[in-house]
Amino acid sequence: MGLTSGGFIFTLFLVAIAAAALTVWVWPRYAGRGTWPVLSRIGLLAVTQVVALLAVLAYVNGYFEFYSGWDDLFGTNAGTSAIKRGQIGGARPAPLLPTESITTLGPHRNQQALAKDGLIDKIRFRGQSTGLDGEAFVMLPREYFQPTYSTRRFPVSVVLTGYPGNPYSLIRVMHFPALVRQGELAGKVQPTIYVLMRPTLVPPRDTECTDVPGGPQVESFFSVDVPASIGAHYRVATGRSGWGIMGDSTGGYCAAKIAMRHSDRYSAAVSLSGYFHSLQDLTTGDLYGGSRSVRDENDLLWRQDHLPAPPISLLVTSCKIGEKSYPQAQQFLSQVRAPMRADSLILDSGGHNFRTFRRMMPASLEWMSAHLKAE
Repeated sequence: MGLTSGGFIFTLFLVAIAAAALTVWVWPRYAGRGTWPVLSRIGLLAVTQVVALLAVLAYVNGYFEFYSGWDDLFGTNAGTSAIKRGQIGGARPAPLLPTESITTLGPHRNQQALAKDGLIDKIRFRGQSTGLDGEAFVMLPREYFQPTYSTRRFPVSVVLTGYPGNPYSLIRVMHFPALVRQGELAGKVQPTIYVLMRPTLVPPRDTECTDVPGGPQVESFFSVDVPASIGAHYRVATGRSGWGIMGDSTGGYCAAKIAMRHSDRYSAAVSLSGYFHSLQDLTTGDLYGGSRSVRDENDLLWRQDHLPAPPISLLVTSCKIGEKSYPQAQQFLSQVRAPMRADSLILDSGGHNFRTFRRMMPASLEWMSAHLKAE
């Protein structure tokens, strides 16, 4: 059974109930004194608690899609690839391999249905410059398939999850396609191609979208490989004014950092409850090769104080109550200098969760749409 399958989660809960019932049933047999009865009772309680905890964790994971499968959980799908630095130049991007095409209404193949509903392609590809493998849901607007727009190139917004994340959670839990459609129907969001991805390319490691010295070049993957591969296979804007990047939590930090460090590729970014300083913990390992300068360059607060401001537009969202990164957001906003421009969306309260992100998303989509130009 799959890690997120309903059958697996239901079975775990049945086992937890059975374990609790068995504990109650046999408890009188081990009610006496002595080492063996005491150890037996401790064992019964331990088994019951562990199974119950596993059932709850499986349910939470199934809802939030932190880990999409067993290989994702144990990191067996990470693989290894030779690192290739440098620009793609005239090299032909690696082919996209569509695994399925879906929409919010189910599979559609005929042109009439596509022109009505649009399409979500689930694709995977290998970065030409980094050798890293990525998976994405590419949301194509209905206009993409309409004769009136047959020669038009569409703006692109790369959308990143938090860590460890699963891009499907943006569809199932965040209800991202529905929020986009609402904005389009209200005339506040222009037809845009959205590339839904997660920043975790070498699970279970959290690279913080960093080009790790001697390790995975995740920043280059999102700044070079993603635009090159998407641009080679879809009718997308060719200039920086048509490309934006956004994300929540870790994805918010990644979006702001990638736009600030690669303003030649991305002109706008949205950080949904993201943080602004580089971090290093048990999930990241050594991201900076022991170099203070590399760590500083990945710290957005340090960059504001010591480096020229990039020519980008940035939307910073947070919550006054319930969001630990709120002080960082305030500090970052207070340090913004031209030519960089930053707007803010601050809620009075809200947790670091999908419910809060959904509250922020409609205004964020409108903001991004206003800052991208179709070409």
